[in-house]
Amino acid sequence: MRRLLWILVVLLLAGCAGRPAPVLELADTAISGDVVWQGEVRIRGVVTVKKSGRLTILPGTRVVFLPLDRDGDGIGDSELYVEGEIVAEGTAQAPILLTSGASRPQPADWKYLYCDFARRVSLRHVISEYAYSGVQVHFCKARIADSEFRFNVDGVRFSTVNLELSGNRIHHNRHGLRFEERRSTGRIHHNQISDNEIGLFVVTRSRGGILIERNNIVGSRSYQVKFGLQQRQDVPLPRNWWGTIDRGRLEEQLFDGRRDPALGRALIVEPLAAPVAIP
Repeated sequence: MRRLLWILVVLLLAGCAGRPAPVLELADTAISGDVVWQGEVRIRGVVTVKKSGRLTILPGTRVVFLPLDRDGDGIGDSELYVEGEIVAEGTAQAPILLTSGASRPQPADWKYLYCDFARRVSLRHVISEYAYSGVQVHFCKARIADSEFRFNVDGVRFSTVNLELSGNRIHHNRHGLRFEERRSTGRIHHNQISDNEIGLFVVTRSRGGILIERNNIVGSRSYQVKFGLQQRQDVPLPRNWWGTIDRGRLEEQLFDGRRDPALGRALIVEPLAAPVAIP
């Protein structure tokens, strides 16, 4: 009898271990302590990680932003807003997915992962798709590596940051990178920025505080680099692969002071003769 009971307990535990994690459904929610997400998380509304909060997202987690447009502007209002800490570190075999819950997903179905004055931002092996911005980072230090940003309006957007952005694939967005440098520092390197409408959108107040080098910036449908109307300073962009090293062809792919004398110029310094290997 004892042996039979032991077998039943083992079978029961094995069955429980094989079950998928329950789905966590959240509306407008504030996180003020330590929280761990795994399995599937569905968000309809705004989830805020407060200054005292820490959100850890485990490998293989799916975060699904459900349709919600409170103001009728055509941009989804479900979002993840971080003032405290976010550590979302998947693996190559089990990335973390941030995606739309719409039946027919489109860019701007949900708003963004927004990190503002955050205490810590660490993203690795994250896929962010169908957002207004795959990620926005402002007024904080962030490391974003080995991730993928696709089918968004803005792939990665930032201002006034200390940013390390490397090993990412940023493709099929309206803007691959959109930024207002504003005293930012850091390095953007070894990224594949391809097949976007505009590769780099330099909006304003940028002058090279962030080093953008050794990236593949190719296949943009309109411009590889576009300056905003208030971007009056030159911006150095050294040692990147643009798909060509022919100076005339390169300049055709830029919207800067060459087209509007009121703007600064993208300084294409030492363009690489071959693509950079992306980890």
